[in-house]
Amino acid sequence: MQLQYKFNKNDEYYTPSYAVYPIMEKIPKGSVIWCPFDKESSNFVKVFKENGFNVIYGHIETGEDFFNTEIPECDYIISNPPYSLKNEVFEKLYEIGKPFAMLISFQGIFDTKKRFEMFKNNKVEMLWLHPRVSYIKADEFSKKDIYSMSSVPFQSGYLCSGILDNTLEFKEIDKKRC
Repeated sequence: MQLQYKFNKNDEYYTPSYAVYPIMEKIPKGSVIWCPFDKESSNFVKVFKENGFNVIYGHIETGEDFFNTEIPECDYIISNPPYSLKNEVFEKLYEIGKPFAMLISFQGIFDTKKRFEMFKNNKVEMLWLHPRVSYIKADEFSKKDIYSMSSVPFQSGYLCSGILDNTLEFKEIDKKRC
């Protein structure tokens, strides 16, 4: 796939640390995790490293285009992908063939025929998070904002393949856990 993505202003929302813990609990300690849409300051990178995981990360701003980079040796691929490219991201993840978990909006996840067919024909699992995740806008990234942001108008969770025990699982999140 020859696709080079550029930033869409709606793609750069950061994940609060409390939203990383639910998926971290599903991954064996010591695993190698590739976070292909993350920088060193990402909460995915920080939380996984602080909890004994080996993390490889990359981001388009640091010259690593998920669609045109060599796939590193890893056990799992976990991140918060660009919203505007979710079809392309999931196609590439299934092509790679490694277990993955992507934190996404569940709103309209199956609303296109292409996505419906892709998920129907591949192993798909959902980790439904409650309450809603409050993402951090790129221009509001500070510790204070993690606590002051209001909830978004959509439900989020992890769309996974090869990670969960069940097709659909539910997890209460603790928004004070940082």
